[in-house]
Amino acid sequence: MSRTKGEFLGHPTGLFVLFFTEMWERFSYYGMRALLVLYMVDFFKWTQEDASGIYKWYTSLVYLTPLLGGYMADKFMGNKWAIVLGAILMAIGHFLMAFEEIWVFYAALGFLIMGNGFFKPNMSVQVGRLYPQNDPRRDGAYTIFYMGINLGAFLSPLVCGALKDTPGLGYHWGFGAAGVGMVFGLLVYVFGLPWIKELPADAEYQPDEEEERGSGAPASADHAMTEVEAESAPSVMPSFAKVSPAMFVMMGLVLMAGSPILGWLGLVNWDNVVSLEIGGGCAIFAAWILSHLSMAVRDRVLAIYVLSVFVVFFWGAFEQAGNAMNVWADQTTQRYLTDPPPEPTIYPEAPVDVADLGLWPTVKASLSKLVAINPVNTTNFQSINALAIVIFAPIFAWLWLFLAKRHINLSIAAKMAIGVFLQGIAFSLMIWSVKYENQTSTHAATALPSGVVTQEEGRLYFHDAPDFAADDGEALEKYEAGEFDEAMIAHGGRLSVDEDGGQFVMRGVLNANHRDRILRATAPASYVRAVWELAANSNLAKSAANENGDLEFSASVTLGELPAGFEPRYLDGFKPEELSFDEATRTFTATIELADKEYKQVLVAGADPAFRDALNALFVNSAQFKVSSAWLLWFYILCTLGELCLSPVGLSMVSKLAPRRFATMLMGMWLLTSFFGNFSAGLAGEKWEVLEPTAYFTYVTLAMIGASLVCFLIARKATSMMHGVK
Repeated sequence: MSRTKGEFLGHPTGLFVLFFTEMWERFSYYGMRALLVLYMVDFFKWTQEDASGIYKWYTSLVYLTPLLGGYMADKFMGNKWAIVLGAILMAIGHFLMAFEEIWVFYAALGFLIMGNGFFKPNMSVQVGRLYPQNDPRRDGAYTIFYMGINLGAFLSPLVCGALKDTPGLGYHWGFGAAGVGMVFGLLVYVFGLPWIKELPADAEYQPDEEEERGSGAPASADHAMTEVEAESAPSVMPSFAKVSPAMFVMMGLVLMAGSPILGWLGLVNWDNVVSLEIGGGCAIFAAWILSHLSMAVRDRVLAIYVLSVFVVFFWGAFEQAGNAMNVWADQTTQRYLTDPPPEPTIYPEAPVDVADLGLWPTVKASLSKLVAINPVNTTNFQSINALAIVIFAPIFAWLWLFLAKRHINLSIAAKMAIGVFLQGIAFSLMIWSVKYENQTSTHAATALPSGVVTQEEGRLYFHDAPDFAADDGEALEKYEAGEFDEAMIAHGGRLSVDEDGGQFVMRGVLNANHRDRILRATAPASYVRAVWELAANSNLAKSAANENGDLEFSASVTLGELPAGFEPRYLDGFKPEELSFDEATRTFTATIELADKEYKQVLVAGADPAFRDALNALFVNSAQFKVSSAWLLWFYILCTLGELCLSPVGLSMVSKLAPRRFATMLMGMWLLTSFFGNFSAGLAGEKWEVLEPTAYFTYVTLAMIGASLVCFLIARKATSMMHGVK
């Protein structure tokens, strides 16, 4: 089959419909991802560990459900209807994120997870089906498609981040913008369906005369064998190929049977047990696919499985962008590019509404945030990777085609090994940056308040104040009684006491969230009880008002004793009409429902005053050690170069190697590398506040470089298993 009619820039017109559909879908996904961890840490006041746990499961499950979506598309729905359904589900999820309630938050994540499962694998497969077998344009097509992904990923952190940082708007407006992007993507796809023309499985590419002359060799010389030919060609590793289904079944059974035992013994957490169970199920599913294949076709699928292991390593490091690296950008990076930074603000800023500011001033403020450089929005750093891909992707597409025409082909495995290695180099750069950040601030030590202890050479630990739950006071009762088990004692980070010198010592930057978390632990137990009761009363008052059809309600609590050094300026984050404190009567009055985040904010006002002053001084002084934004710029550029060697090449590889009857399911299996990679990224992120940054970045660097070396060693054998696919 020669070049098809209806082309644009040398490619089928349908490619550009898919380009813009994917651009808007990625706009929505990456806009939401750029905000997600910051939303949980800064807005909900969750710990980094808890936020990473949610991030871990969300970003993992969006790459597990493509197995279901691929199966449904292959067996029942077809690619096109699966994509439409997925887009609708994701649009619902993004708009739900615009609401604050916790149950709505979890429901939104559920819609996004299921929608991505239908959308993602089918879009990727459709790109490959626009081209006949052996068409050399396919690699370039996936790179162009990848540019669409990253154009959306470039724009969304800028737009959603600008809305998040605009006074009077905030996170929920950013999430709403992501929903609008998803609707645009759905409309582009539906109206562009007439141009998406999938080719039959037996369609083969025939080069034109100009291509034949340019190659200097017969066009078929470097062509891979077709799927029909591969079904009768012998395996290059017959013994391994023969036993591989049984090996995968055994692996799956061991994981599924052994992981609950590991959980029962306390060797792994129960959420990790679930991931191991999923891994076991995936191994059995992989065996099922292999059992339906034989000869060289089985070799090709095994090559997909083998290389997917190294892609897990890559995504485990790369997906730190939305997690630990996002927090690093927010809390440890100097985001004032041309002006000197102001002194950090100790107290919360007063909230404002759009109605107070006016619509047009709010719009102007949002537009100014898009181009702000003093400070740069935290989310903008996540656009660096996408912009670099848009810049470098055409160069890589040209490079692969240039080399292919001259019969100089780096193998797919070698390209992936280079990608993993570059990811390791990116993290090694961050080790260097920590040397500039890991400097010392000191302040005269005070007596340690109740709730704060020292261990391990003066390192501070603290008894974490209980989270608020209106229907469960058990944690509060243990806190009041001083019954702390090991799980309730939190790590103080890089904060320690030099008892000989009589100083508190802070290495690196003390961020506001960690400072406030430690301070909450120093509030008197009686004060914690009172604030807890205020939150509980506000919940009950709202429920009663709803039953009676009332719009207004109030709840109050009177303190038996005002905490020493009580500081009402920590209540500035509330509107006066929502939460007030009468010092004469020592009474709090709330006219809003107080959730966990409001409860935690009020606790800081009752923290031990001398200890609070010391931590505030360290917070201000340590801010001078924030590192240049240039570190993140070069970090993301190196990540980009690695990604371009691995991700579009991997998508193209699966489309070439996968037998047609399992094409979408195998694309879903390939996307599982992102499931396990994202899960690994979340596991690592849970340790961000425990490990020192130098150790954190070193471990990731060593893992990446080690994986890349192994991938280089097996590259030749993996290439032989592809039976001519380049």
